[in-house]
Amino acid sequence: MAKKIWLRIIPLITGVFFFSYLDRVNIGFAAVTMNRALGFSNAVFGAGAGAFAIGYALFGIPSTLILHRVGARLWISCMMIGWGVCSALTALVTTPMQLYVVRMALGLCEAGFIPGVIFYFTHWFPNQYRGRALSSFYSIGPLGLLIGGPASSALQSLNGAWGLAGWQWLFVVEALPTVFLAVAIYVLLVDRPSSAHWLSATEKQMLGDMLSSEHAGILSSKTAVSPWQGIRNARVWALAMVYLCIGTSGIGAVFFLPLMIKSMGFSVRTTGLLAGLPGIAAALALPLWGIWRDRSGRGELVVGFACCAIALGLSGAAVLMPSPWALLPISVAMMGFYGSLAAFWTVPSTFLVGASAAVGIGFINVVGNLGNFTGPALLGAAADQWGKYSTGLWLLAAIAATAVAILVAGADSRTKRVVL
Repeated sequence: MAKKIWLRIIPLITGVFFFSYLDRVNIGFAAVTMNRALGFSNAVFGAGAGAFAIGYALFGIPSTLILHRVGARLWISCMMIGWGVCSALTALVTTPMQLYVVRMALGLCEAGFIPGVIFYFTHWFPNQYRGRALSSFYSIGPLGLLIGGPASSALQSLNGAWGLAGWQWLFVVEALPTVFLAVAIYVLLVDRPSSAHWLSATEKQMLGDMLSSEHAGILSSKTAVSPWQGIRNARVWALAMVYLCIGTSGIGAVFFLPLMIKSMGFSVRTTGLLAGLPGIAAALALPLWGIWRDRSGRGELVVGFACCAIALGLSGAAVLMPSPWALLPISVAMMGFYGSLAAFWTVPSTFLVGASAAVGIGFINVVGNLGNFTGPALLGAAADQWGKYSTGLWLLAAIAATAVAILVAGADSRTKRVVL
């Protein structure tokens, strides 16, 4: 049964995530030529890339609640059409303000997707399978670097065709599949197991019993919280701060990865190819993070080790930049970043269910995704101030270490679990 559910849901949802991720981070590949063409500094680019987080924060919780009310099938389809259009419109920007506005709109359209998927998985995957399901889902992120890098560089070779610059072709072409895939999601995605014609009555009953027992255990425990209490819950806030640190350190490095590689002296095409190396490392490691989490049942422990990898990797890159050897520790940081995401999102579902899960997960995601702004903005400002990326990388490494400190401070001395 678990394999049947995985095959019906994971490939479809990860396909959506691939284009969501690509539409979010392709600005980093475009920046290799776009910044020079439009006269954008590192600080302007960092703020523009990070403006995504503002729209995300404004609509994160409402979007997740809408998905909870109308279902994943309808709402994800609507979001996809919105973010595909916004991504394509990025090709038309000519000023910093236009960049900020279109990126903010992109964030608003994507706001409910990740928390919505995490909430959606609670309807399909019992806790003992959720880590592997989420690691499969998040594996498409590093593959976005692997596939998106060469593809983005190839699209930039269309420079001048039909009067469009190469970076403009990148935004337009990479947005089109999102709109087409929205139709497939509406036709093929199933909101709940009770509506799945491909599950037998026995399988539906078995899955329903497993999930009901799990949810009943949470609701009867002292750790369960009501929907709006979740925002005031100290444990939710602790996790939100950890996720903010993860996002700031990881996303900052992801957005600036092509620019950092370009600063090593490589061409535009080679930059796109080399940007895939950290993605390969992260993709290979992701299943191991998921297996570790499911076998140990200790998501917060796995997150702590992953954040250590981020901090160590970014520190090593800061020491080695601008040498090409810096790609090795950057790969370690990317392994930690993507590994932390899959393990992290298994933790809230251990004490949040139903509407409280929609609100709590949405809140954690909103706060954490402010890292989409702080990470690129901090790294870009530091690069302009000191004329190199090393200082900003040290700063991001310290922020990743802060996530570890929060997890350690919030751990129960006997169980070592986050109990703030």
